[in-house]
Amino acid sequence: MAPSTSVSVLAGKEELHNSPEPKPDIRAETYPQLQIESLSGINLTAALFVGGTASSTATGLLLSSLSWLWLITFVVTLGVALATFIVYRHFEVIGRRQRPSGGSWLVASNAPQTSAVDAQVPDTTSLPAVYVTYILGSGGHTAEMMETIKQSFRGQANMHRRYIISTGDTSSLAKARLLESTIKGAYPGEDARAGTSDIFLIRRARKVHQPLYTAPFTCLISALHAANALTRMPNLRSTKGNAKDFKYPHLIVTNGPANGYIVSLVAHLLKIFYLVPENRAKMVYIETWARSKTMSLTGKLFLKTGIADVVGVQHESLARIFKGSQYIGPVSAGFLRK
Repeated sequence: MAPSTSVSVLAGKEELHNSPEPKPDIRAETYPQLQIESLSGINLTAALFVGGTASSTATGLLLSSLSWLWLITFVVTLGVALATFIVYRHFEVIGRRQRPSGGSWLVASNAPQTSAVDAQVPDTTSLPAVYVTYILGSGGHTAEMMETIKQSFRGQANMHRRYIISTGDTSSLAKARLLESTIKGAYPGEDARAGTSDIFLIRRARKVHQPLYTAPFTCLISALHAANALTRMPNLRSTKGNAKDFKYPHLIVTNGPANGYIVSLVAHLLKIFYLVPENRAKMVYIETWARSKTMSLTGKLFLKTGIADVVGVQHESLARIFKGSQYIGPVSAGFLRK
């Protein structure tokens, strides 16, 4: 009679032999679970594998849930910490400012003037560097900015002027080039008092009739371009002995609209994160001369957020209405000063 298959499996390497009456396998009683496995046809290894897999899956899901929970907690905690840091630094930066007193070209003067650069414009010719960034809006904003530059201009070799213009604004680009041509024409040849200048093109924050839901993306791109424009050293000064003095602008001047605020906000954030010294990138917002009863949206944003060192208005009545603004006189209305 053929040997029992279950006996040979349980016996391992036990020798097979022919016997009319097979001896009973007492190990079936000793290891009943093996007998059950054999008799029932269930593979214990498979059962253990399935059970282990189910247990591992449940444990993995639990750990996965905990991982997501920890990740969400970490992100929220990081966000709160970052927001707290930004708010703290914001008030710290604006709290350390030195407000301008009289005698600056930003503060109106009633004294008689004999030239465009009379007492209102400080003498900065003895400084190692004077680096001013002008943000040109478009249309009337650019025209007023050109007039402001003309009134405050003083020929000096240590000055660099950077014009930030939105891409596609060919009118502002042409006006900036014409102004620089006029300045260089006033100091011909080897006369270095014309200083140096360059033009930086950045993405417009929001185009006319652009859908509002796409504005955050274009504003982000504009902000990245602005950061580059504010931290890139002028090529014409990079080889000079005092190149490090031109690493960051001393003054940022804007009269709006949106791009002026975006660039100024980026400059403020760079100071918040210690990427630009607090004594650099001082911001001056000049409200358009056309505003005599109420401020523009850009002007109100500068006032509410407090990121500008000076918010200047060109009408005394406007300064009385909006607390925090300063009357600086008609700096962009040259015909009133003649």
